[in-house]
Amino acid sequence: MPEEQRFLLGIAYRAGAHPDIARGVDGGRDYFTKAELEKAAWSFLRSGPRVNAFHVDGTEGCATVVESSIHRGPDWDLGEGLVVKDGDWLVGCVLDEKAWQLYKAGKINGLSPQGSAKRRRIVKE
Repeated sequence: MPEEQRFLLGIAYRAGAHPDIARGVDGGRDYFTKAELEKAAWSFLRSGPRVNAFHVDGTEGCATVVESSIHRGPDWDLGEGLVVKDGDWLVGCVLDEKAWQLYKAGKINGLSPQGSAKRRRIVKE
């Protein structure tokens, strides 16, 4: 049997405000515009992408980023209600053996960037 590639491609972050982005405790809804998300994705690669599991220190190295792109084009329906939209950030990783087993067991089901940002209120005229 050929060795599994352990490759996972997922949406790292959606561009723009989406109904599936919940409001925070403070009532704000955080999101990136397409242009700002593109800047963040590029910065991620320039800084040397690092990956950990579940935002937990000490789990670094559980995956290696091998692809990163901004989806440019028509909607891409992946089925089961998941649609990649124009401007969404996609990341492809090769998981280490332990992370791959967690993925196969349904314990890993997505990607989530970790970082810091400044919140800006949009003033509507």
